[in-house]
Amino acid sequence: MMKDYLITLSIGPVQGLIASARRTRDLWCGSWLLSEVSKAAALTLHRTQPGCLVFPCLNEPETKLAPDDNPGDTANVANILRAELALADDAAARALCAEAAEAARVRLREIGEQVRQDKGMARWLRDESLWSSQFDDLLEIFSAWVEIDPEQGAKAASERLGSVLAARKATRDFAPLTPPEGAGLPKSSLDGVLETVLQKGVHGDVRAARRLGLASANEQLDALGVIKRLAGDPEQFTPYSRIAADPWLRSLDEATRARLGAAYEPLIKKQIATRVKGNGETYRNFPYDAQLLFAFRLDNQIEQLRAEARRQRSDEQLRADQGALDELRRTLESVTRRHGTPVPYAAILKADGDRMGKLLDAARSTEDSRMISHELHKFASGVAGIVRDYQGHAIYAGGDDVLALVPRDRAVDCAKALAVAFEQAMAPCARALASDDATRRAEISPTLSVGIGIGHLMEPLGALRQRADAAEKLAKDGMPGSSEERNALAIQLGIRSGGELRWRARWDEPDKLDMLDELVKKHYHDSALTTRVAYDLRNSARRLSWLDDQPDAALRKGMRRAELLRVLDRTRTEQGQLASSVSKALERHACALGWNLGLFADTLIIARWLSARTAAEVNP
Repeated sequence: MMKDYLITLSIGPVQGLIASARRTRDLWCGSWLLSEVSKAAALTLHRTQPGCLVFPCLNEPETKLAPDDNPGDTANVANILRAELALADDAAARALCAEAAEAARVRLREIGEQVRQDKGMARWLRDESLWSSQFDDLLEIFSAWVEIDPEQGAKAASERLGSVLAARKATRDFAPLTPPEGAGLPKSSLDGVLETVLQKGVHGDVRAARRLGLASANEQLDALGVIKRLAGDPEQFTPYSRIAADPWLRSLDEATRARLGAAYEPLIKKQIATRVKGNGETYRNFPYDAQLLFAFRLDNQIEQLRAEARRQRSDEQLRADQGALDELRRTLESVTRRHGTPVPYAAILKADGDRMGKLLDAARSTEDSRMISHELHKFASGVAGIVRDYQGHAIYAGGDDVLALVPRDRAVDCAKALAVAFEQAMAPCARALASDDATRRAEISPTLSVGIGIGHLMEPLGALRQRADAAEKLAKDGMPGSSEERNALAIQLGIRSGGELRWRARWDEPDKLDMLDELVKKHYHDSALTTRVAYDLRNSARRLSWLDDQPDAALRKGMRRAELLRVLDRTRTEQGQLASSVSKALERHACALGWNLGLFADTLIIARWLSARTAAEVNP
């Protein structure tokens, strides 16, 4: 007799597949790889019993779970799968989980072979045995299953399934020790775990090194690293540098962008730069990686080619490449004299749903869980379009998790749009599960916490991601000592020469959000406020720190207000004296922050960086 089972698979490691990255392309491909192997496992479950899937719950699963050989803008399938099936016994559940896990491994090997055979890089890769051995233990797949007791129902089974999976993850398999392939070879530069699969001479081949995106003469890649660099079409990935340059490029007139494009185009043919035409051609006004629009990157590239030319005196191609770079430099210098230089900072946006555990716990049946899963996938399917509306590019959108690159000046508006879309998508689920109980509905209604990490394009990608992680954690946990958790936006700005600044506001605190919006889009955008005033206020806050120990609240407020007015009275803009309307607005904002001049100064600095179109605008 057949019995009803709940089964689940957890596929990883997320650290190895996504987080181990030195370039944004590593992030793109890592997210795609995790989704592809998860889709392969989910498709196996679906084909065993069509309609069995709970997570993900998709329309047309045969189509949406089919292999996709190019990373695109479709919603990612999350790495936690769940299904309800009728099976004979525990042995059948074990066999099905093993079959799904093997489908995931087969899909990863397929992608690896496509890269090895189709990308013309075979001569620069070490022997196939080393390549193949690295795929055998790459995926960590844990599975669990429980029989659904007809009397207790699916809800009780779901709770037991979570406990069983947690216990399984805590139980490790230890295979017999075998001599590792490639012993003695350098380790991969991405995470230092596995040995390199690159041949020694690859760094000396300029074209091969460019195709692999090798950042230095010592960078090494394991098999997974090579896949991240070569899978898909390079032109569909949006580099961090293109996102950083976007505010500046949008400030240029069409003719000026065309001049820059004409100077940039020859570098594409020479494989010095890359074209950017993915993301629905969002960047068609300047469809290039834009990294050489930053003078320090251009100078570095010219010096690198000069070094190559000295080593290979007979290579005329290298000298021709240098000529193309020199032409770009002349064009760029002409443009920047009039329009300023771009700000080499961009934002990584990271978001996560709040109260999702409570909502899932409120599900009374498998159908309730499928309803939640379906709405989550609908939201994730719309993320790429929302981010694209704000000139950004979504890297990962699976369930309630979002990771995206966004220009600084559009990041806050993008975060707001995502939070609204998520709340609207999940509200029907909360209403259905809470019925007419308004209190219960508020307890289980999901919201979205969003962190925005802003950093320099020359920072290691790991540091940029850690800043986004920290901003998301700040959004979820709140400032130290605060009990206001979740449902918030947090920004963490890392200035290379100025430390880390943080700002946070809950989505239900419109005054704080409106304050930031006004500073960014009005006062700074209209040049009605200078950058210097923020740093003057920061110095004032330090000088008046002794007031923190004063018991007289009126004294603290009075002295800080007087100091603010003194700073504003001395402030001069291009138009002369600071406008009275601006001064009154700043006084009102400082009052709203409890006359905390340090916090107000940080708010002003972050607003300045969000609004800046040229590097000169952020210099104090």
